[in-house]
This record gives sequence, structure tokens and C-alpha cells, in this order.
Amino acid sequence: MTEQLSHQAGDPGIQPHGWLLACDARLGHIVRWSANAPAHLGRDGLEVGLPLRDVIGRDATHNIRNALAMHGEAHRRPALVFGQALPAGGRYDVAIHTAGPDIMLEWEPALGERDGAHLSLLRTMIDRIREITDFERLFRTVVRLLSGVLRYDRVMLYRFAEDGSGKVEAEHHGPNLESFLGQHFPASDMPAPSRRLYSTNLIRVIGDVAAVPVPVLSPGHPLPPDLSHTHLRAGTPNHYSYMRGMGVAACASVSLMVDGRLWGMIVCHHYSAHVLNMNERIVARMFGEFVSLQITNLLRTKRLDMTRQTHGLIETFLKGAAPVADMPAYLMAHLTEMLTFVQCDGAALWVGGQWTYTGQHPPPAAMPAVLELARTRAGSQIWHTSSLAAYIPDAEEYVREAAGVMVVPISSQPGDYLLVFRGEEIRSMKWAADPAAPPRSEDEDGYFGPRSSFAVWTQQVTGTCLPWSGDDMEAATLVRSALIEVMGAYHQLQLRERATADLRQRMLNEELNHRVKNILAVVQSLVSQPMEPDMTPARHVERLRGRIRALGLAHDQAVRSDGGGLLRALLDAELAPYRERCFITCSGPRIWLTGQALSVLALVVHELATNAVKYGALGQARGRLDVAWSHDVAHDEWRITWRESGGPTITRPQRRGFGSVLMERGFPHELGGATHAHFHPDGLEVIMHLPCRHVRPAPDMETPDTTPASLHAVAPKENPVLDADILLVEDQFLIAMEAESAIEEINIGQVRTVASVYEALNAISARVPDVAILDVNLGGENSLEVARTLQARGVPFIFATGYADRTMIPPELRDVPVERKPYSARALAEKIRQIVS
Repeated sequence: MTEQLSHQAGDPGIQPHGWLLACDARLGHIVRWSANAPAHLGRDGLEVGLPLRDVIGRDATHNIRNALAMHGEAHRRPALVFGQALPAGGRYDVAIHTAGPDIMLEWEPALGERDGAHLSLLRTMIDRIREITDFERLFRTVVRLLSGVLRYDRVMLYRFAEDGSGKVEAEHHGPNLESFLGQHFPASDMPAPSRRLYSTNLIRVIGDVAAVPVPVLSPGHPLPPDLSHTHLRAGTPNHYSYMRGMGVAACASVSLMVDGRLWGMIVCHHYSAHVLNMNERIVARMFGEFVSLQITNLLRTKRLDMTRQTHGLIETFLKGAAPVADMPAYLMAHLTEMLTFVQCDGAALWVGGQWTYTGQHPPPAAMPAVLELARTRAGSQIWHTSSLAAYIPDAEEYVREAAGVMVVPISSQPGDYLLVFRGEEIRSMKWAADPAAPPRSEDEDGYFGPRSSFAVWTQQVTGTCLPWSGDDMEAATLVRSALIEVMGAYHQLQLRERATADLRQRMLNEELNHRVKNILAVVQSLVSQPMEPDMTPARHVERLRGRIRALGLAHDQAVRSDGGGLLRALLDAELAPYRERCFITCSGPRIWLTGQALSVLALVVHELATNAVKYGALGQARGRLDVAWSHDVAHDEWRITWRESGGPTITRPQRRGFGSVLMERGFPHELGGATHAHFHPDGLEVIMHLPCRHVRPAPDMETPDTTPASLHAVAPKENPVLDADILLVEDQFLIAMEAESAIEEINIGQVRTVASVYEALNAISARVPDVAILDVNLGGENSLEVARTLQARGVPFIFATGYADRTMIPPELRDVPVERKPYSARALAEKIRQIVS
């Protein structure tokens, strides 16, 4: 990764593309020199004590003295003299710095006159990154700029973690080179002595690993020269072996310092000899210092914004807390807002000897052990771990819900705690070496030996959560201050009424947990169904999506209709896609199904419709489907008949699929009814016997509108768009990602995704899209303002919503096409294609 440096006995000498003189502290006499210095000076040899002016001339001595005087001794950068002529001929660039009792003069051939080109180049580079406020974009731009300016085969920017390991955050390399992007490097690649030196020597260049180092001669001196901060300093044998093992012939590193600490480095590799002249080194170093300032500024700006917003939330929280009688319930009700800046999956509050929960957390039976850990480890200070199992062995059983915890004491005396949980995050980390390998041997100078292998080592990290960051700690500290104030007042007032509200909140959470688990259990059952032998994976996934969508439609109707829904609304929703090409009738009285019956029938109807499209009447242009239902008084049941006709000749299938098993076993098991299938030559007939306990007369209410809206609500543009600009307004990242993928697969254009009304309006102002998809409900806001803006500009759009009806859409927008969630991303993409074609 980088050279391991320390100032020890036996410095390796200097690189041969320059030469060195060392003088006493008054710049009067020579005390050391590199072995190649006499040749550059046109002399047969040098001796200790020779006057500097007699060796390099009065003009050069005068210019060097002036440069050092103007530079000042406290400055960390070397003093510089460009294009200095010597009496023996030749022009050199000179770097001057103090090393203990010596003043080091490094000489390198000057490559041209000072024309300000590199200063102009540096200014251009700085201007390119000055306004960037995104870390990822900043890092990408930095490596590209340095690659273009310094002409290295590979330029990487990596940052250090708290444990000393490094990760490549950005990279730019030649077309035939493998990528190191995202790789992690063990902390042993940058031991503490090297880290200290790179914190003061901000640039290090090796021009040619194969070059033979030039020794520095120190006649009569008991101590070797200090070359730690010398640009010409050669690498150690271990470092050269390390670089040769990677196939690297030349390298450079630029340190990135943030708040006085080594935050990261820019590392350059070249696969042939490559020497940077002084101008290029100055550009690289100063650009690195500006990058460090930019990183520092972004980190502080982010921290300041977080602090301001957290203070605003805390102020609002404190104002509302004053009259509250049940403080635990109040805390949990506002906990989501207060933990905005601490990414977490759940939390638990321990106040007054009782637990209150939100989101994911360990099971209640495990909480005493977690509380004991909080009391032992935290006390009155914030404490966190990414691995609960390292302290509580039984925590492995609930690692998915709570792999790590941050303990925040919320009272002046230990006793009350806020516990913030993060679930397991399984990560594959690529390491340049096994981080658990034993340390490599050290040589006599204290340098680690080279690696025996450079193969990438992949580590599967399990059982831990996303590590807690310094920003998380800072936000938790702010929240803790507010909570301590609130809890102090709460304990003084002795508000015991909190128990009732606490119980109510817990019951609500348990009911929600119960419902969600039931839904997830059904979905898990659907997903676990094996793939049919003659079905492709893509078709299997598409069918699975359809089943889940059918379940989602039924659940949505049940939730919004007090636990049930209309049979006709269910049929309309499932059969609407086939009405344009087939004749479909649905006849029977208005009946209301329970939530359980609605979910089962939704899956049954979906399977029947899917099979009818593939094998039966709905796959034919003249196919017919008749669905009828009536009450059988004698058997106290409802009889639902599915009758296909006008399709191909069918026979009883030899193999039972998911639909057959669902009707033959699932229908009786779930509903206590029965189904009978008859395979007539002209079409399938299925009779479902549904017990009356699952049916009641429909309530006196308007039937929800489940028929898909037409696609001509907003007139498409006159000229068809071949490369559409598509605006997607969706606050759920996974849904947005799936929609983007489906749209890009049919090659109709590029997608711009935003998550809020503010971002959407800015995106429209910046560039008017050709078509848009709008999620109606965006968390705490809706997209109607965006819809009206698009309508005013004549841009067609589609509403995407998880609600079963169109009550959230105002009358003037009722004709806009609607795609119901959970929607098929491919169907949505096809609608867009029809609009823009």
C-alpha cells in the first residue's frame, strides 16, 4: 500500500535522479554529501568543512540563504529555489529543509524556466473541486485529476478506519489493469512509525524501484543523517520487495490530514520508472492539502448541519415534554424524530423499571442480560458495540434483529437507559491480505517484511452491525443531554400515570408485530414454493411477483375496509388486464368477504387467471370467462363458479402445480370449504364452496374504483421520444431501484430518481422530463404539487400508489393513469414505453 518509514540507523541513501548536500546550521560549511554530488559539481571530491560558497558559488549560496530566511524555520514545507545555475554548469531546482543540526539541500535537474504553468494548473485543479459537496464525487474527481496531471498508471484514494485499516474509496487506472476499488488493507500495512512520518512528511515519491540508491557520506560523524523528510530518500529493501511483488516500478503518496490526524492517503502506482520533478511534487502536495481542507470542510459542515437540526428537534421535544404526564410514552413517540441522525433499526427505553420498545430489538426474555451489560459497560457514559454476541453469547440467537447496540444513559444517576439497536449487516470485504494473519517478521531496522502473497482475500463478515461512527456518538450525546433534562423533571414530578400509556403502546406494538408476522409468514410460504421443472427462473420470479401482488391487493383492501372487502372489487382488480381481449362477466349479489377469505380467494383467482392465460380461455382473442356466485341455503354456503369457454381443448394435467395444491388443500384448510375442478373439452370449470361464516352482506358504501385508468389522461407529446428523460419520484429506495432496472431493460431512456417534492421540483426546473412516475404518498407529504407542475407543462405522468382507491387524488387529476402497489415494475415500464412512443 505505502512505504513503511521510520528514522532508524542505516538509512538507505537517496534516489539517483538527484543529489544532496548537508550543511551546518549557519549554511556555512558542508558536513555531508551524496556520493554522486562531486560529479554534478564538476569536482573530484568533497571534504568536511569546505565553505558552501566555494562549492556552489556565491550567487547560489546567496539565493539559498534568502529562500531559507524568507521561509522561516517553523514552516513544515521546504524552502524552494528554482532554476539555480552552478559554476560547473547546469540548472537545478533546490529544496531546503532542516534535519536536526543539519540543513539539507536537495538538488534535482530543472526541466524548464519558471513560466507559471504549474501554478495555473494547480489553480484549475482546485477550482474543479472547490464547489463539490458530495464525498463520492469529490474522491472520483480527485483521482482523475491527479491521474491526468501526474500521468501515473493507477491513482487511488483511501481512508483509514478507526482500527487503522484502509479502504480504497476511489480509483482511476489504465484500461488493462484490475481494479482495487473497495478493497481493504490491513492495519499492518501502515504501522504506527510510518503513520507518524506520513503525518509530517506529506508527500513521498519513489521514481524507480530498480534504481541503485546513492549512499550519503558522513565522514567523521558518529550519527547517520536524518533523511526522513528528504524527497530524494530511497526506499527500504522491504518496501522495494513489497512494490516488486505488486509489479509496481514507481509510486507516490500524498497524505490527507483532517484535524491534525492522518485521515487517508492518495497513492499513485506506475508500472515503469516514473520520476516527478519538483514542480509536479509541489502541485501534488498543495493539491493534497486543499483536498484535506475540502474533506475537513465537508465533515464539519455535515456535523454542523446535524447539530443544528438535532438542536431544533430537541427544542421542539423539550417544549412538548413540559405538560406530559406519561414520559416514557412521550419519549418513544418522539424517538424516531430524535434519532434521525443515528441510523438504527430499533430502540428500547428502560425507565422506572419497565421496558418500552420500538422497531427491532432483542426478545423481552433477553433484555435482562442486555440491561446488565448496559449497567456494567456504560454506567453514566455512552457505550456501544457492533457485536453483542462478543459480550452476551446468547445474542447470536437474535443477531438479525439486534447485532449491535449503543447504550445512552438518560438520567443523571445510572439507572435509566435508551438502547439503540442495529440488526446484522452481512458484508463481503475484499482485503489485500488476510487481516487475521500473524504479523510479518521485522528486519534489523524495525521494518515489516514483505507479504508472501498479494492475492485478494475475501472476508465474509457476519454477526455484526454497521459500525457506530463518530457522528453517531455526537448525535447521541446531544440527544442524551436533552433526555437527561427531561427525565430529571419527570422524576421530580413522580408522574406514575405513565404505566397505562406504556401498556397501551406496548399492546399496539404487539398487535402490529402480530399482523406483520402473519403477512410475512404467507409471503415466506409463497417464496418457498419450488420452481416447476419446465419453468425458467425469470418466469418463476414473474409468477411469484404476481402472487405477492394479488396478496398485496387483498391485504390493502382488507386494511382500508376494516378487515375485509368486496368479492366484486377483488375480481375486477384481478381480471381487469384481460378485459380488452376477452369477454368476461361477473355476476352475483354484493357480498362482503372476511379478511381471511379475501386473502385466500385473491391467490386462488390469481392462479386461475394466470393458468387461463397460459392454457385456457384468457389466452385466446375470442375466449370467454364467466364468474358467478350465489347462496346455497340448503348447505349454508356460498357457491362461486369459474367457467371458461371459447379456448383451446384442455385435459386434466398430469402434475399438480401450486394452484392445484392451493385449491385442493389450502382452501379447505384455511376456510373449511371445498373446491371441485371439471376439465370440460371447451374449457375449465371450477366450483368453490365457501362457508357462510366468511361472508356477510356488503356494507352500505361506494365500491372502490379498482379499474385501471386509461393511459390518455395527459396527452403525449406530438413527436415520439426515442431516448426519454424519465423522472421517478419515489421515497422507497428498493422500489425505486427495481423500477429503474425494469425501465432501463427495455431501453426507452434514462431515469432520474428523487425522493421528495423539493427534489422533484428542482429536477423539473433543471430539465423538463418527457414522462414522470409519481408516488402519491411520500412519507409526510404527497406529490400533488409535482403533478400540477407537470400538468401545467404538458408532461405526461403516472401515479403509483399503495392505496386501493383514488381518494387521495383530487378530482382534477382523477383521469391520470394509476399503477397500484405492489406493482409490476415491468408493467410500469411498458406503460411508460406506450406514452413516450
